[in-house]
Amino acid sequence: MVKKKRNLFLYLTLACFIGLILIFIFDGYMGIYDTININTGEQEQKIEPDLWLRQDSYWSAGVDWGDKAFFRYEVDNRRFSTYNADIQVSVWQSQEKITDLLTEPISISSFDEEVVEWAIDTEELFPEAASGEQRYDYTVNINMGDLERRIVIYINYPAYPTKTVPIPPR
Repeated sequence: MVKKKRNLFLYLTLACFIGLILIFIFDGYMGIYDTININTGEQEQKIEPDLWLRQDSYWSAGVDWGDKAFFRYEVDNRRFSTYNADIQVSVWQSQEKITDLLTEPISISSFDEEVVEWAIDTEELFPEAASGEQRYDYTVNINMGDLERRIVIYINYPAYPTKTVPIPPR
């Protein structure tokens, strides 16, 4: 009789330990995770899912005028069900929508991922009367289901005109 009680506490302890491990797995691994890669010129920035957990979650990147910013948005479904959502990407300035970049439905099966790519051409965003002494800021809004991500893009106008200088002959 005493041996059965001793085993009962062992089984109860083992069940609690397995329960704690399952809590860490489901809380830390399961869910929808999104990663953004931004390539501007020679710079590559990667925004991991845990960086969006901060209260004031936005990111910034700088681009020179005439260059393009390339975005790669990876959505990882770590759930037992299929994830369906619409991805809408738009560019904003001073709370006014400038342009829509992408509107695409996605359907990600369980424990799979989807990659969406787009580019921003800085020449298309610049106003007609752009001066060389001003930096222009734009916000890229990424809406996917109930998630909203904001990335501030700083476009630097070249202060000095670029001109090719011929190399003198030797």
